[in-house]
Amino acid sequence: MEVGVENLDFNDAKFDTAVKFHGHVCPGISIGYRVAMLAAERFKDRSEDEELVAVVENRSCAVDAIQAINGCTCGKGNLIFKEHGKHVYTFYKRGSEKALRISLKPDALPQDSRHTALFAKLRAGTASPEEEKEFQASHDAKSQRILEMPEEELFRVSEVNIEPPEKAIIYPTVICSKCGEGFMEPLGRVKNGEIVCISCFEAKNE
Repeated sequence: MEVGVENLDFNDAKFDTAVKFHGHVCPGISIGYRVAMLAAERFKDRSEDEELVAVVENRSCAVDAIQAINGCTCGKGNLIFKEHGKHVYTFYKRGSEKALRISLKPDALPQDSRHTALFAKLRAGTASPEEEKEFQASHDAKSQRILEMPEEELFRVSEVNIEPPEKAIIYPTVICSKCGEGFMEPLGRVKNGEIVCISCFEAKNE
């Protein structure tokens, strides 16, 4: 399935909205879509600013669905990453007492060794045309299965108390004394007695 970005309607919470934003169909975007729709059913409106905050515990394809459908994005500062490598998603609407926590059940998607092996060959560029077709068929079937699974088989959903996330802060811009590029003030470093950006601070040739 090839999906372009033409006629994209971010206010129409359909699977195609997530797919067009992400670029292709895959199990990850299917998981993210199911998560996003649960949050949409609970909180109703797509976040125009940062009234709805999503705390995501991975950097997988699933996160793109949350950006497209729920309006929780990096640019607005209402998408908070925690690099835990887990399919866990917590949504908090400012002014609410409870947050919605959605986690993928460990046994929801059994490991498929053949699928994993084909994916490795595809990434390495060693898959034959027949193996590519086999992988794509398996990939599509897995994606479709996720879309059709009953919610209770796929996720654990609960209400939790969390510390309200801080609102996004706009920091002053500081100019790096080495490269001359601007960066956010709290990300500055001191190198050889000068204020520099992280890139210049970590450069090994100086």
